[in-house]
Amino acid sequence: MIIGFILLAICLLRVPSALISARNEKQIKARGGIEYGTTNSKLLIIVQGFIYLSCIVFAFVNDVQFNALTIAGLLVYAFSMASLVYVIRTLGPFWTFKLYIAKDHKLVQSPLFKHIRHPNYYMNIIPELIAFALISQAWIVFVPLFVLHLLTLFNRIALEEKVMKETFRQY
Repeated sequence: MIIGFILLAICLLRVPSALISARNEKQIKARGGIEYGTTNSKLLIIVQGFIYLSCIVFAFVNDVQFNALTIAGLLVYAFSMASLVYVIRTLGPFWTFKLYIAKDHKLVQSPLFKHIRHPNYYMNIIPELIAFALISQAWIVFVPLFVLHLLTLFNRIALEEKVMKETFRQY
């Protein structure tokens, strides 16, 4: 049961980022920002939520025990959260869960963003979900949902690439 409670606790660590995203989204919209890929964003959030929920339920139902996979998962999760903090701090008021281009949007060209396109996806979201799978050991429910999430995420990345190229010449 401890694993289920660990997963619930780390889900709560996502609340501050949700609040930051909502605040930034409200400000971007108030300044005339435009949202792209609304359906895709909703799907990403829904599928990610199902991954969290299914891993938590699996851990409780199967009384998953603390082991080496738990430790590996917690380490991957710590990396993903450190990456999230870095991305939020770097993007500042432009960071949201959704794909927005603000009227005053500026292209971020920090070393990480120059070398790794979309670090929020590759260094935060994907590792975070893999961490949930490692901690919960819920492979049977995780794998199909993760494949769906990746398809949706890669669609989001393609859309974001298109929007960024149209918005910023130097992108």
